[in-house]
Amino acid sequence: MSESKNKQLNLDTECMERLADTFENSAKRWELIVYPSLVAFIVLAVYGFYLIYTLSRDVHNLSLTITTLTISVDRNMNEMTDTIRTMDSTMVNMNNSISNMDKNVNSMAHNVASMTYSTNSMAATTYYMQRDMRDISRPMDALNDFLP
Repeated sequence: MSESKNKQLNLDTECMERLADTFENSAKRWELIVYPSLVAFIVLAVYGFYLIYTLSRDVHNLSLTITTLTISVDRNMNEMTDTIRTMDSTMVNMNNSISNMDKNVNSMAHNVASMTYSTNSMAATTYYMQRDMRDISRPMDALNDFLP
């Protein structure tokens, strides 16, 4: 019985040694996979943190820029509104002035038409005077011969 127990003990010890060797080999294989994976995970986590930190800083700067831009646009929009109101008033005045100019030009056109009629009348009268003077000058030339 003791020999059987010894044999069984040897068998159990052998099995345990094989199990330990197998476990040790398996652990070494896992170490070759897990440790580099762990290092890669740490590197990626640090890089991810850097990206998130940079993104949050950029978003903060963007929000400050948008706030500044909004204030500037608001201020410039008020100035633009005032300028457009002034321009509108100026355009209304220009429209009124052009309306008055149109009335004056119409009046001038009427006056020029009247002057054209008067000038034509004067031209006709001058023509008749010239004709009459020519008609009178013949008898006067004849009288000139008789008069000293």
